Amino acid sequence: MTIKSCCYALVALSALLTTSHQTHARNCIKGKPCGNGCIAKQKTCRIENPAMAHPNSQTNRSVIRRTVLRLPKVYQIVTEEAYAREAPDSIVSTGYYKQGQRVFVYKTSDGWARISNMQPEEWLELDKLQPVYGNAN
Repeated sequence: MTIKSCCYALVALSALLTTSHQTHARNCIKGKPCGNGCIAKQKTCRIENPAMAHPNSQTNRSVIRRTVLRLPKVYQIVTEEAYAREAPDSIVSTGYYKQGQRVFVYKTSDGWARISNMQPEEWLELDKLQPVYGNAN
């Protein structure tokens, strides 16, 4: 075997060893690899490497929880005036809306529509609203 072929074999062997050892490592720019993702440098990775896991233990898989993002629906005030309340059936008024104004409805409950996604909450009677279909101008 010549020196040239020995060098090629050595390079190929080192490439095989490094790729099999780093199959789960990522190229993290700002952090460090952890499992199939990246974490901050000061954090501790708690996901075991499958190669280092005990044969009797179950594989530790990352759990991804997805939340459903619900966009608000656009409604229009259909009565001459509408007073928003701090809660359904409350007498405390938090706002005033005129006919034709558009509002975002985040939730409906028992004939009331929540039109504020932050505190304090604002609620309008649902019968004073009408859904707007199509694009808003």
